[in-house]
Amino acid sequence: MIPLAVTCGLALGAGLAAAFTYCLPRARLDLPAALHHVTNTADHEPTRPNVVPWLSARTQRCQHPWLRPPDADLNLLELSTEHYVARRLRAAALGLTAGAALGALGLVVNLLPAVVAVLCAVTGAASGGMLPHLQVRETATERRKSYRRVLAVYLDLVAQERSAGRAATPALREAAETSDHPLFRRIHATVTHAHRLGNTPWDALRDLGDRLQVAELTDVADLANTAADGAAITTSLHTKATALRHAALTDDTTRANSRSEHLTVPATVLIVAFLGLALYPAISPLLQS
Repeated sequence: MIPLAVTCGLALGAGLAAAFTYCLPRARLDLPAALHHVTNTADHEPTRPNVVPWLSARTQRCQHPWLRPPDADLNLLELSTEHYVARRLRAAALGLTAGAALGALGLVVNLLPAVVAVLCAVTGAASGGMLPHLQVRETATERRKSYRRVLAVYLDLVAQERSAGRAATPALREAAETSDHPLFRRIHATVTHAHRLGNTPWDALRDLGDRLQVAELTDVADLANTAADGAAITTSLHTKATALRHAALTDDTTRANSRSEHLTVPATVLIVAFLGLALYPAISPLLQS
């Protein structure tokens, strides 16, 4: 019993230390001092091992979807694998702390056996470690939906550039310069980088769509490739933009209907409770007689 309590206490302390470290504000970087320190000590101090890059490299080899980092989602959210792994480690530490605290409390008041206390700590760590994974997936799903809406605007802008006589590559690049939206910035950077390397921008956009798992970007690349062959794609661009808007409207309608259905049960409970309060004075004498 005592070793188990000590273990739970150590887990609680480690989790509290991790939570306190996470909540501390980041210190500002003194760039000249940092460069001086690196220059003078790089050849003298040994490299300190860091568990986050090592664990990131190990998780990249995992095939299980719950353990392998979602590369497409992280790329979409512009997050590094190390940041993702660090978030999961911190969340697991916090979950371990909560589970260990609950298990230790149950041991102190003799409500939980030792095995259940250990299971509480393990379950807390596992649940905490999975929470950032689910958050990344959900955020990436919402980001893809918003990108589809933005792509409709981008397609209309590309169509306007083509109507003004621009070629395919300048039309793609100049249409992306009209906004500071993250998708516009990524498209502009992709098209510009491909142009500087001498590659075709539609191949670069197709690769970007595959990496982000945004199929609509691949459709834009296919249309741009068709325009490069001399075809008139202005009507096709407007048609695709209209289809994206209709798809977004349908999705909004579906989500609104789903939320309305979810409100049916709470509304029914409220009506029954209100009727019970209103009819109780009249029914109470009948029940007492």
